[in-house]
Amino acid sequence: MNIKQFLLKALLLSILTWGTIEAVFLFDPYKKHDLATSYYAIIIDKFQRLQSLKSPKVVLIAGSNFAYGINSKMLEDSLKKPVVNMAIHYDYGAKYMLKQISPELHKGDTVIMGFEYIIESEGNKSEQLLMARYFPKAKEWIEFDDIFEDIRENSQLRINTFKTVLERLIKNEQITYDIADTTHIFFRGATNQYGDLISHYNNPRFKEIPRAILSDKVSLKDAIADMNDFYSAMKAKGVNVYFVYPTYSKANYDLDKKIIDKYVKEYNDYAKFPILGTPEDFVFSDTLYHDMAYHLTQKGGEIRTQKIIQLLSKAGQ
Repeated sequence: MNIKQFLLKALLLSILTWGTIEAVFLFDPYKKHDLATSYYAIIIDKFQRLQSLKSPKVVLIAGSNFAYGINSKMLEDSLKKPVVNMAIHYDYGAKYMLKQISPELHKGDTVIMGFEYIIESEGNKSEQLLMARYFPKAKEWIEFDDIFEDIRENSQLRINTFKTVLERLIKNEQITYDIADTTHIFFRGATNQYGDLISHYNNPRFKEIPRAILSDKVSLKDAIADMNDFYSAMKAKGVNVYFVYPTYSKANYDLDKKIIDKYVKEYNDYAKFPILGTPEDFVFSDTLYHDMAYHLTQKGGEIRTQKIIQLLSKAGQ
């Protein structure tokens, strides 16, 4: 076989391989099921509520510490304004999450940010693309550094989808989720009408809350810059924007206080937006956490929400 024939066969094999991967991606036999059950698709319901609410409204944005730890009905009843909890997962990044809500905000609205201590600016592109797979509008919120990152991330998404489909075909399993079960947490349908995660309410909590991971080598400056840009744009529109610190379990807080103090200094030095309260305001007993340092139980969420209401009241809301 000469080099020309070898290259031709290699090219044909490559085309066939990628053609198969693309076909599986486009005609994924599980996509309809996943659209109805995947936690990535929960953005559809949250965004629908965001768009349906008239101003003035209250919008909550953060990662899972807000998804778990807020009682939006309490907040709505206190503020006399409709509330939507847009929080899903910190891994999407501050910039991406704030782009989700920006066009839907109008004069008189209030935004409460509560990003975790591990928040990044850019976020995880793979996670962002997975959301866009179920909610195409999410593509508008993704920013790639260059065309090469775009190609690389989209190619990886297709490869991962291909692998997952093969595994599911081999196992021939189809998982069902129910808000009433005592095992599952992350699935579409896991929230109430406001967007609060409630699937964990009847699940047993961990007896011991695992050690969280924070690093003193990490800086929040880029994420704070995103929040500053968002605040400036919203202020021009007449939207009120506040930040509250994320909740954090007492045992983990005691271990990580020096690192958290470093993050707080960055907020104090660089944040242009109003910050309500202190980290200590949202540190509670480990018995009020479900499965990790950021994830409150139902009771913990109610206590935390009441604290936010008090801080908003002091701020004139």
